Amino acid sequence: GSSQSLNNIFYKYFRFITGSYDRTCKIWDTLSGEQLLSLEGHKNVVFTIAFNNPYGNKIATGSFDKSCKIWDSKTGECYKTLRGHTEEVVCLGFSGDSNYLVTGSMDARILLWDVETGKNLVPLVGHTGEVITVSFNSSGSYLLSGSFDGTARIWDSRTGQCSRVLMGHKAELTSCKYNWDSSHVVTGSIDRTCRLWDPGTGTYIL
Repeated sequence: GSSQSLNNIFYKYFRFITGSYDRTCKIWDTLSGEQLLSLEGHKNVVFTIAFNNPYGNKIATGSFDKSCKIWDSKTGECYKTLRGHTEEVVCLGFSGDSNYLVTGSMDARILLWDVETGKNLVPLVGHTGEVITVSFNSSGSYLLSGSFDGTARIWDSRTGQCSRVLMGHKAELTSCKYNWDSSHVVTGSIDRTCRLWDPGTGTYIL
């Protein structure tokens, strides 16, 4: 009925999450500030977190314990614990359809996971420094990563092959993002500049 629909809307749109050095991820009511759930199980700092928006029924957490966990955002149940990195997991992101999860680590590797099975599908190898940001494009067909090696890379998420290397910064990257329709990429760096790129050609625009 209508009350169930309103409840579903509440769970999708009126919550936020926090990760902490206390090794937990907490779910909060945005309107009241009340704590709803505490997701416990990591053995070290919970450093990176994400909802599987726009669905909002799953949460991924990445930790300095070198693992990633996938949780039910309503019950707090841990669905999967994903192990494969050899150093701290510091970034992650769901694909738009929520079928896949990507994780990046201080081990300079990127791993692509099947959310349903927890299987590691393909390693994305090429960065020579810590991977500090990862995300899917709008269709989920490509991945964007940024690294302390000073480059961003675009990867084919089906094959794990690197299709573009965005080179030009003179120091470590601190962030990189697609715009809403994935027609452009912006990168930020410790060299105190931001750059705008065409991801199709890998060329520097601004």
